Amino acid sequence: MTDMISFVTPPSTSTGTNSTAELSGNFDTFLKILTAQIQNQDPLQPMDSSQFTQQLVQFSGVEQQIKTNSSLDTLISASNSTAGAALSGYLGQYAEINSDGAQFSGDPIHWKYSLPSDAATSTVTVQDAAGHVLYSETGETAAGSHDFIWDGTQLNGQTASDGPYWISVIAKSQDGTAITPQQSVIAKISGVDLSYGEPALTTSAGVYSYSDVKRLTEQ
Repeated sequence: MTDMISFVTPPSTSTGTNSTAELSGNFDTFLKILTAQIQNQDPLQPMDSSQFTQQLVQFSGVEQQIKTNSSLDTLISASNSTAGAALSGYLGQYAEINSDGAQFSGDPIHWKYSLPSDAATSTVTVQDAAGHVLYSETGETAAGSHDFIWDGTQLNGQTASDGPYWISVIAKSQDGTAITPQQSVIAKISGVDLSYGEPALTTSAGVYSYSDVKRLTEQ
């Protein structure tokens, strides 16, 4: 199964700030220890300062790395904002998305599957997150692209509950060799989400990465 973007809590933007504050606290502690050791050292046997010098260099290097990471986060944020503005032109349009998973919320899910060559047999199934087959039917066998629309009806006649579901197409040639189909989802784009760390599109079938969009299409 190819998963959709997970519905997760967006990454925190305070990571760089927390890291800098923690480094600052550790550096202050280090300076206090260093000062105390210098004040209490034996004048006849002064301590070797080379290790402290090395640690000072390491602290400085880490601090610079944190600042660099913070600058990169700022650049990425600006880039995502620009991408979000550009993607706003997609709103209201239908897209074919490279995914075999889709969110069911009462409206039919529109899947497509493409066979690279003619098949002797094919079976289309719909599975839940646990891999249980909820629906199955005989699929198309001709090479090319085919539509499959599932309205949530299960094999037992009941309607599936809201949640994510996946299409699976099993096809075989005349000699029994497995044929590997390509599957996608047709969904209407309703929003742009920049909280996942990369541009994502909110659609009628779930939230997907912009990079998974194959093309804009008709319904």
